[in-house]
Amino acid sequence: MHARIVIVDDRSTNLRIYAQFVAMMGPNFTSVCFQSANKALEWLETETADLLIVDYRMPEMTGADFIRKFRSRPDGHATPAIIITARQDREVRIAALDAGATDFLQSPVTDKEFRERAILLIAQHRKRVELENRSTSSSSTSSPAGSSGGNGKSMLEQIIDTTPILINATDRNGKILFINSYQSALLGQDMDSLVGKSISDVFEPHLAQREERRNAIIVEGAQSIPNYEEVYHSDGVQLTFHCNKSPLHNKDGQVIGVLTSAVDITARKFAEEHRAHLALHDMLTGLPNRALLAENMRQTIEECAATNSKAALLLVDLDRFKVINDTRGHQAGDILLRQVAERINGALDSNEIAARIGGDEFAVIIRNIESPDDVSHKCLSLLGQIGKPYSIGDSDQLIGASIGIALIPDDSDSADELLRLADLAMYEAKTSGRNRHCFFSPKLNQIAQFNAGVEADLRSALENDEFVLEYQPIVDATTSELTGLEALLRWQHPKRGRLMPSDFMRVANDSGLIGRIGSWVIGTACRQIAEFREQGIELPHIAVNVSPRQFQSNNMCDEILAETQKYDIQPGQLVVEITEELLLDQSQALMDQLHALRNSGIELSIDDFGTGYSSLQYLRDLPANRLKIDQTFISRIESSSVDRAIISTIAHLAHALDMRVVAEGVETETQHMLLRAAGCDELQGYLFGRALSVEQLYDRIVPVKGSQKRQLK
Repeated sequence: MHARIVIVDDRSTNLRIYAQFVAMMGPNFTSVCFQSANKALEWLETETADLLIVDYRMPEMTGADFIRKFRSRPDGHATPAIIITARQDREVRIAALDAGATDFLQSPVTDKEFRERAILLIAQHRKRVELENRSTSSSSTSSPAGSSGGNGKSMLEQIIDTTPILINATDRNGKILFINSYQSALLGQDMDSLVGKSISDVFEPHLAQREERRNAIIVEGAQSIPNYEEVYHSDGVQLTFHCNKSPLHNKDGQVIGVLTSAVDITARKFAEEHRAHLALHDMLTGLPNRALLAENMRQTIEECAATNSKAALLLVDLDRFKVINDTRGHQAGDILLRQVAERINGALDSNEIAARIGGDEFAVIIRNIESPDDVSHKCLSLLGQIGKPYSIGDSDQLIGASIGIALIPDDSDSADELLRLADLAMYEAKTSGRNRHCFFSPKLNQIAQFNAGVEADLRSALENDEFVLEYQPIVDATTSELTGLEALLRWQHPKRGRLMPSDFMRVANDSGLIGRIGSWVIGTACRQIAEFREQGIELPHIAVNVSPRQFQSNNMCDEILAETQKYDIQPGQLVVEITEELLLDQSQALMDQLHALRNSGIELSIDDFGTGYSSLQYLRDLPANRLKIDQTFISRIESSSVDRAIISTIAHLAHALDMRVVAEGVETETQHMLLRAAGCDELQGYLFGRALSVEQLYDRIVPVKGSQKRQLK
């Protein structure tokens, strides 16, 4: 039988893709495509469809509005309708269900999903149409068994037969006394041939057993069984019916049999299941959501207590997913997340459960573990699956993951606490190098409590002006003359004394305070440049560090420019140092910010080069003025010819890209000589001076006679 699928989407590309999916379903399926929702509705006034495929976001009306208008027509209630949406909020889907949508597909849609859903819904729709047609035809060509032929009775029986409801009557022994044409059509047998047969002869075994059990209850107790559901199968199509059973009485009030009626609720059931699924599942991946995870956690904890068994909660967080989302777009990010979900789910056994609980965060419950080694093996399997290349568009994408583990009940028997502990372990895995797993340990709790205290102290430090800047000299590699200063953040803690950034920057990043701290650094550095100028001292350029987290704010550039204007900072006086981690974010918004800074006269320096994600493409595209070689290379330059070669190569490359090269961490004269020979332009390290306070700078920086240069005493 031929089926016609109407596709409505304002984007022609989508129409072509979906039409190709329909063509892949076989010669019995054809598509009719519309870019205009109004034209589709107009066409459907005179034509029929076996399935509607409707995009949610359209300029003329939403997909929900389209379905609502179609359902308002006398003949528009039965045709199944699939809404395609890229949105993941439940309100949209609930609104579509309320309007009469049958099913959903998450954009971007795969051909497999499209074909499976379409074929299922068309089959159910065609079966309902077939049953109605067969029952109508049967009632018009034959008189039901037991008919006396009287006009009144004949009319009543015709009404019963043409009603799209299953109706049958059986005696006390389960023999069929009457069956209407709709149910006989469902069974695929003639009405007359069914009368007198036993339920067990007509229905499939499991259904027959349930029917016989229910009938026995009614016959013995003379009580009805209302409002239950039953599933019927016909030609491979599954239909759900809402059923009622009541006793048949003779004139003396004795129960002589059972009357059964059933209404097809397949479409309604489908919608109800969607609503239930929306409440407990993630819409993008189809995995259980946080609510269903909590229920599974509760059951797992109870099972462990009852059986003295062990389980584990795994928290899986993708590494650097934001970079992919920002550089490739959210649609690519969604495709990646769905593929990750499939791989995680595919790597699990039948008694293991995966859930998506956040943007790029998943949880896995592993039951019946014998030892931590079992968990480690599972983690390695998951990391191996997640780490395989992903096909997104016309290119492959690689990504890793960090996994934190909390054991049940060893670590806790509270679902909320287990999530917290697994999160601590996951963060430890991430900070330890990423793409690995880590078990929770009490030490991590101590660290977390300590960090919570640090966070509180950081907030207090911002309010009480406990931060200070110190300045380390940067000198010319050839002349050793002062060429610049790097502003270094220090925290004068009221109890712990002078703290270095390594003591608190991790907490600052995690807590979101890095933005406020970074703003303080930029503002203070600009203010102190201006204060030196008021004293007749023009400082060489000041380099300030700006974290990748700060650049996630689209107004970072505006903030820096506002401070330079406020304090009349001249071009070349301020250098913004960025780390290689930021280079992973090649979004247009970031590049616009960096170019705006460069165009305003603020120089850019790539800090810690060589330890992260060095790429020729990044260097080519980035509007940087300076490149700072990480001190790990410098520390080995005297003993390692390889490191000397690397430094020399980096210097030549930077010069070719019109960048100056700065080497940091210089501590010996031999290093100084080798770095100068390798082509480094500027040097920084203890050999030329430690970080100086503002007061020490005032005391030690002096002008050179007859020049504008500055040097230290």
